[in-house]
Amino acid sequence: MIVDLVNNVFEKKEMKGFIQSEGPILTRHSQYDLNSSLPAGIEKVEELLGSILLTTPSAFNSQPVRMVLLTGPAHHRHWDLIKSLLIDKIGEEKYADGTADKIQGFRNAAGTVLFFDDELVTKSLQERFPTYAHNFPLWAEQVQGSHQYAAWLGLVGLGFGANLQHYTGLDDDRVREDAGVPSEHRFIAELVFGGMNSDTGEEKEKEPLSKTLRVVSE
Repeated sequence: MIVDLVNNVFEKKEMKGFIQSEGPILTRHSQYDLNSSLPAGIEKVEELLGSILLTTPSAFNSQPVRMVLLTGPAHHRHWDLIKSLLIDKIGEEKYADGTADKIQGFRNAAGTVLFFDDELVTKSLQERFPTYAHNFPLWAEQVQGSHQYAAWLGLVGLGFGANLQHYTGLDDDRVREDAGVPSEHRFIAELVFGGMNSDTGEEKEKEPLSKTLRVVSE
């Protein structure tokens, strides 16, 4: 089963304790009503992210994903920056009309994992393997998804609620500067996590497996 295949990744020695069953896979939803409580210690979150970076496969073992774990004042500062950038872009009135509550909700959480792509890795591979040069940017995007999904499942396994955001392109240089990463790191996404005030996850309509999954044996 697909569930078993995914869980096998997390049954490696380094990942034991984060996901012990298919529960996180089946129950993961976007959770928005978050608070700053910690169902597990930040050191456990750091351990989780480190294990994901060490065990998640990437094309040519390129390992282009970079993560920054923000907690406490650093987490608040990031969302204050996003607030400021959005107000500069859309104005106070539009910001107040719906967006303000969303950003405050993210700020109320316990932390944020920032995801970056080290573009120097892709450029180096393109130079070394010109035959596949056109594929490396696509593969870099694919491995981002693998890391983000693994991190999300791991956080759920630790008892957190989480949601994935993409407030990119506002002023990525300032985001990079605040996160302490070089200009070659392309800002990709934010995984917000925290304790849950309430369960805001909802089942979303999915295409039937008869349409999305095919089994061929002969």
